[in-house]
Amino acid sequence: MTRTDAPLVLALDAGGTAVKVALIDAEGRIHADRAVEVATLHHPDGRVERDPEAFWQACARAIRALVADLAPGRLRAIGLTGFGNGVFLVDAAGRGTRPGIVSVDHRAQPLVDRLAAEGRLAALSALNGHRIWGGQTVMQIVALAEQEPEVWARSRWALACKDFIRLRLTGVALTDPTDASGGGLMDLAAGGYAQALFDALGQPNLTDKLPPIVENSAIAGRISPQAAAETGLPEGLPVAGGMMDVAACALGAGVTDGTSLVMIAGTWAINGMEVSGTEPGQPPILNMLHRDRAARLVAEGSPSSAANLGWYLERVLSRRLTPAEATARLADSPVQARRCQFLPYVHGPKPRQGAFIGLTATDDEASLIRAICEGVAFQHRRHAEEILPHAGGHWPDTIRLAGGAARSAPWAQIFADICQRPVEVVEAEEVGALGVAICAAVAGGLHPDLTTAARAMSRIRRRLAPNPEHAGFYDARYHEFLRLDRGMMALLAGQP
Repeated sequence: MTRTDAPLVLALDAGGTAVKVALIDAEGRIHADRAVEVATLHHPDGRVERDPEAFWQACARAIRALVADLAPGRLRAIGLTGFGNGVFLVDAAGRGTRPGIVSVDHRAQPLVDRLAAEGRLAALSALNGHRIWGGQTVMQIVALAEQEPEVWARSRWALACKDFIRLRLTGVALTDPTDASGGGLMDLAAGGYAQALFDALGQPNLTDKLPPIVENSAIAGRISPQAAAETGLPEGLPVAGGMMDVAACALGAGVTDGTSLVMIAGTWAINGMEVSGTEPGQPPILNMLHRDRAARLVAEGSPSSAANLGWYLERVLSRRLTPAEATARLADSPVQARRCQFLPYVHGPKPRQGAFIGLTATDDEASLIRAICEGVAFQHRRHAEEILPHAGGHWPDTIRLAGGAARSAPWAQIFADICQRPVEVVEAEEVGALGVAICAAVAGGLHPDLTTAARAMSRIRRRLAPNPEHAGFYDARYHEFLRLDRGMMALLAGQP
């Protein structure tokens, strides 16, 4: 039974398609939540943008609806998370000077291609500890400064998604170590912005528009009078530093040491693990200072996860089946039987493209659904194996699974069988929101530190053991998946 007078924190998670807000208590239980969709523009040339003012108004509406009937004094703090590696250029008041850039936008890829042709990527990676890629924040802001100098000149701040919301809530421009380091902006050893990186990119003054960095659980501003009027929040309420969504999901899943690896199966296949350091010469896609800098979180991923099943159900089956009904059909397709393979790249990343390969007359609806679920799990295993060199080359004891795939016990079992590791399904369905609720609980005085808060607020719903009888079959099928992916990449590249 939940107490009607329990102190609460408000968690806001700004994702790629929606803003979710929730009231969560010190034990991690959700008392109320709301979600509002936000418009994201996908341009034909690959740019992906969001109107900043409409985005803020959607956040304000969601918050106001959530707190309208809340008794005074129950709310102790706010935690914010949002997609990483996007950027919002704003003036000093937080008004957008151009549309915000969403994380799947790769307009900076020509810049990365140019740096690759010049043989400079390895040297640049050494300055920020990350693999250089087209959607990375540092590449985005360098590209904006080069391509839109007038807009850049009239912008005061270049902010991550959640930090734009914070500025509108508090009037203060700040960020945290996960967004700053995860965006490739930091010198991880020194702990501040990577000035040497900007110097090497020929843009030494860009750090002038980057906000100060505060810790994840620190008080990073308070609700301003204007934001109080717009949202219904109490003026002066503390706002925690918060985290990038990947880091928030790891914390919300209770991953606070190196014994577990989090797999977040949503639009992106995100896999993260706490490590003591990274392997030289193998920079990951995300390399973050995490948990108030107590840990390093390494993550690998791509937009190739559970959203592939959503595409199939909506665009192919015309919503004839719900996700739960679809994954129930897995039982109609035996594990150790012949079926096609699915490459889970309906949403990229380019040049990869989604495909069913090896279709025969024995394939049916159930086998196609199983192939999709397997393809997603194969891609998660691939990304997990990319992390292992940073963890001594060994798989951790368990996998913590969150996101759309975690809501289906049959699909979670596929993850366990393909990776041959126990899978623990997180109780909270919105683990990103729970992660920043943990940050807010510390900022609001409900727990003393992030580790203690995570232990109190994150729980496991179910545990699935791998079936050893399926290990050999799935291992062979996984390596066939990798071979087909390599062949498809070569075909798309026009190689003989």
